[in-house]
Amino acid sequence: MKQEKPDPQERGIQCPQCSCRHFYTTHTEPLKDGRIRRRKQCRHCRRRIVTYEMVGLVLDSTKGF
Repeated sequence: MKQEKPDPQERGIQCPQCSCRHFYTTHTEPLKDGRIRRRKQCRHCRRRIVTYEMVGLVLDSTKGF
């Protein structure tokens, strides 16, 4: 069974009001639990949303870990 690759245009967040995928980040704040809160505003309709991001661990294979 062949899986289709997701369209690169379909990645990321989408404005719930106008479906635009372009945002300004107006504020970024690290939280005590390790997450990052970002307040964003849609470039088209100016709707404001909040996203929460988790910082992941990146391993460097050149270091032999």
